[in-house]
Amino acid sequence: MAAVKTLVGHKLLIQIGDGATPEVFTHDCLINGDRGFTFSSDSSESVTPDCDDPTLPGWKELFKEALSLEVSGGGKLHTTSEEVWFNWFNSDTAKNVRIKKDVTGALGGGYYSCAMKLTGFSVTSSRKETSEVDVTLQSHGTVTWVDNA
Repeated sequence: MAAVKTLVGHKLLIQIGDGATPEVFTHDCLINGDRGFTFSSDSSESVTPDCDDPTLPGWKELFKEALSLEVSGGGKLHTTSEEVWFNWFNSDTAKNVRIKKDVTGALGGGYYSCAMKLTGFSVTSSRKETSEVDVTLQSHGTVTWVDNA
């Protein structure tokens, strides 16, 4: 039996670039709980009729029009990061981001890389409980994959 090669949650890192040359990527402590990513596509469809019997239903064909990547993350509010994230949200700036699987290449490690915009930023709290934060990032252009060595 071959065991499933798994990834522990703290090994999935959302790393934000600092814009310097060379660029340095770090996982900000604002994302200290849940984190994940979703690929999606916008598509159009067309129905191809049956030429032998036009009374039969046709088959749908699907055409991908656009691809995107959404990253979500959150956890306990790291208050010293809040201003940086708010300033990013309050602008139309795209930052370089890596979604890193921090394991060896043999275990599927590597990272997705793309420019992203911060499209969602929320802070919630209940009386006598620690504040929580959630962020949403959307890709801005092409996404690439780079294998770990």
